[in-house]
Amino acid sequence: MPMNAATFKKDLMASIVVFLVALPLCMGIAIASGVPVAAGLITGIVGGLVVGWIAGCPLQVSGPAAGLTVIILDLVNEFGLETLGIVVLMGGLMQAAAGMLRMGQWFRAVSPAVVRGMLAGIGVLIIGSQFHVMVDDKPKGNGIENLITIPQAVLKSLTLPGVQSQESREFRRDMLQEVGEIHRRQQDLEELVAEVYPHIHNPEIEYTEERRDQARESMQSFVEKQEEIQQDLEAAAARMQEMDQHFATPERAVDAATAAQAALEQNRTALAAFESGEPTDILAEQDKSVAAVQGLLDQLKNHHFAAQVGVLSILTIVVWQFVPKSLRVIPGPLVAVCVATVVATVFALPVLYVEIPDNLWEGVHLPSLAVIQESGLGALIPAAILVAVVASAETLLCATAVDQLHTGSRTNYDRELFAQGVGNTVCGVLGVLPMTGVIVRSSANVHAGGQTRASAILHGLWLLLFVAVFGFLLRQIPTACLAAILVYTGFKLVNIKDIRKLALYGKSEVFIYFATVVTIVATDLLTGVLVGIALAAAKLLYTFSHLDTRLDTEVDGKCRLHLNGAATFVRLPILASELERVPDGCELHVDFQELQYIDHACLELMMNWAKQHEKAGGKLVIDWESLHGRFQAGGKSNGAARQAS
Repeated sequence: MPMNAATFKKDLMASIVVFLVALPLCMGIAIASGVPVAAGLITGIVGGLVVGWIAGCPLQVSGPAAGLTVIILDLVNEFGLETLGIVVLMGGLMQAAAGMLRMGQWFRAVSPAVVRGMLAGIGVLIIGSQFHVMVDDKPKGNGIENLITIPQAVLKSLTLPGVQSQESREFRRDMLQEVGEIHRRQQDLEELVAEVYPHIHNPEIEYTEERRDQARESMQSFVEKQEEIQQDLEAAAARMQEMDQHFATPERAVDAATAAQAALEQNRTALAAFESGEPTDILAEQDKSVAAVQGLLDQLKNHHFAAQVGVLSILTIVVWQFVPKSLRVIPGPLVAVCVATVVATVFALPVLYVEIPDNLWEGVHLPSLAVIQESGLGALIPAAILVAVVASAETLLCATAVDQLHTGSRTNYDRELFAQGVGNTVCGVLGVLPMTGVIVRSSANVHAGGQTRASAILHGLWLLLFVAVFGFLLRQIPTACLAAILVYTGFKLVNIKDIRKLALYGKSEVFIYFATVVTIVATDLLTGVLVGIALAAAKLLYTFSHLDTRLDTEVDGKCRLHLNGAATFVRLPILASELERVPDGCELHVDFQELQYIDHACLELMMNWAKQHEKAGGKLVIDWESLHGRFQAGGKSNGAARQAS
């Protein structure tokens, strides 16, 4: 659609709505993926300002997606945050190459049962992990553990607050935000160190003296950062020793002071490791330092208040669906964020808050040569392939859904795939989250009146401006609220309507759906998808190799042969055996209504049998109209029914 003043006005309004939808989701998906919040916001910005210009689906909006959180969380836990950019970069290049090779349509060739099962499995995993985050707890080791320990999280949330006065809550809240900023800086320092000395170390690569000399240049700046963290930790520890009255019991105050001292001692050990110059010790102490500061946060937060924030956020989203349509222009998740933030601010709730740097550029981590050399691309290629395949499938399925929402330009799938590849390549270079086309943002764009790609581009610009100018406001958002939004999103991914629709096509489709879901939850996403595809292929093989026959003899000397399934050369003996049972002189009518396919071998068998049967005084009657759709090469129709000769 050409750009003019009228369309630009509509795009401008739509872009604001999409921006309001994208802002909380970008942050929540980053937290769910185990990466800094800045990594999600930067991906959203790239999705608008880069992909928006070249997308093959003009009204589709790209950004970080819930469907990739499971993959990224596993990647970060297994290989370290420093490998994220390289994996996303490789996945993006694969997508771009696939788009240039015109493979866009092939990524859509997946059984709907597998796709819906994949999304539902992801939804279950998101619910399991983010339910714990919603009560300011940590997710457990895997999907099964997360699900079976949800009752424990509920029990933690029911524990009485133990923080009664406004003054005490304000103290705990301020300390949480202060220590949270220290935690963010320590995590960032850990990633910088890991870019020099990666978590995955190739034993064939030696840390030569020359290599150590090169690393020492970076290490000096790291020491300065660690010393700054030490100074802030000392100040925090001193404040906690003087504020015993702000804890429910003397024991809790002692525990908090002990955790502060432990973090401080670990910080000193990390500084000593820098002085020793031993790479494995430096990295190990950095990991311990992050854990120590996290331990201090655990002593200051309150599960009960976090759970209240989470429940309030979900209730806000649900209730907002029933307000007048004119108000629903403002997205429910954004309303939930605003309500939760206001409540947390007014009541000074001691819960975890968003950790984000003053300068968004601090969230950028360019690819490290050391990570590429030491980790070896071979270890990361499977993860890159998984990112590329899942992101492509989710994007192109989303594009198909967007096409059904409007009457404008249709999607160019190859161009859209290429655009996503370019976007993920940029995200990989910046070391942030991968992106896909996202149905929530895209549908908001269409429903808000978006006309051209300008709405997607502008939403990226609003994200950039908001983070650059109002980043300080994001630090007032409780992480429990963002986790609650993801819990609700996960619930929406497990769509009961999908099961009902699949049931219309048979129980086998429902079985494939549940098999995919269960395998994803019990093992991992890749295994679950492969199991689903294998089952879908097995069903297809069975369908095109299975043939049921039934011969009915009528009183007037006529016979009827019912065929159900696929008549291929594999089932030729079954068909031949059934024809041999036809009495001589019988007029045989063949019923093709339940036959899905017939090949040349079976058709030729029937024609040859018909010649022999005519010599015995019988004849064969075939409904050529119904047969035509089962066998395209069966020739022209010669009437509704004709006698074979």
